[in-house]
Amino acid sequence: MAGVTTSTTLTSQFQNFFSKELLSIVQQETILDQFSMKAPIPKNNGNKAITMFRFGAPSVADVKTLTEGTAIGSANYRALVLNSLSKSLAQYGQVIGLTDILRATDLFNSLQQATKTSGLDMALWVDSVIRNTLIGSNLTASGSSIGSAAEGGGTFDNSDACNTAASSGGIKVYGNPATLTTQTFSGLNSATTAADATMTASAVLDSMTRLKRNRAPMINGGYVLATDPRVTRDLMRDTDWLNASNYGNKGTPFYKGEVGSIYGCRVVTQTNSFVSTGSATAADEFIYQASAAGGGLAVSKDIIASFFFGNESFGIPALTGDDPLSPKVVITDTPDKSDPLNQLVTVGVKLYFATLRLAAGNTGSTANPVWYLVHRTNTSTTL
Repeated sequence: MAGVTTSTTLTSQFQNFFSKELLSIVQQETILDQFSMKAPIPKNNGNKAITMFRFGAPSVADVKTLTEGTAIGSANYRALVLNSLSKSLAQYGQVIGLTDILRATDLFNSLQQATKTSGLDMALWVDSVIRNTLIGSNLTASGSSIGSAAEGGGTFDNSDACNTAASSGGIKVYGNPATLTTQTFSGLNSATTAADATMTASAVLDSMTRLKRNRAPMINGGYVLATDPRVTRDLMRDTDWLNASNYGNKGTPFYKGEVGSIYGCRVVTQTNSFVSTGSATAADEFIYQASAAGGGLAVSKDIIASFFFGNESFGIPALTGDDPLSPKVVITDTPDKSDPLNQLVTVGVKLYFATLRLAAGNTGSTANPVWYLVHRTNTSTTL
């Protein structure tokens, strides 16, 4: 005897319902550009590089005790010193191709999504170029995975203060400086306690104090810590943490990605962090690792680079207005000799860009102050 007919019996008549409500795509928190000095690039002015200038620091060496009626001789005049810093710009771009059949039949607006994706990709690229220039790496070494040899603007760029400990006039800080006496990459790897190896309130205070001693100018009245969410978690567990909701501005963040403050240092989170895997090889700190080993204190675990910024730490081209060097989306949807039947639409984006370190040395120059720090730590969480 035949059974009851059910929806399972007649499965061939059913089809999936496609919801046109798109799910959110994964987006990186790209926040570094907001702490840069912006250098406008005039239109049609023959500029292919950024050059910024800084006069020499104040000095009392040429202040003289005057003798009544006797002028200071020209040999004792105070001479002005003007230092210049330059970086050539590079052009970057990518293209997405869409067929005519896809555009005629797709459920979603693929052209619109291609345009949005191109913008997000270029924003991530810019953030990565800034990050790698500040770190001192262009990711050409084995183990790197983001970008190419051109990212960061050329050769391996850690020959100056980027490769020197802060205690010796460079930018590198490790763990909790108050307790981690060996301020090196391998010294951080040998740390066995979270108090030595992670970001703490004490570590933040030490790095802020170092910037202040270096006479780093403040950004809107304070310094900024740009760091990974895992490092922020470590800080939030510290009793000295001040939640952003307690700000006098009624919780309105000052910066994109801002989550709170500690000792007056504003903390912003980024998800495009520079992460290296702990090892005994010092050069590994300049190698980005895409396959993260996760948090924890083991030697092989992630070491996360955080940035402490004073003002005028780095410069980038101004990317607004009708400047032809601004990011430009190019949509090509007309037939030509290479595509006579107009079977392909392309969506491209291009950018003329560079990041110039204005502090912490620049290509061996000793004339530039240390106004930002790269603070490497482990994280106590295993996330």
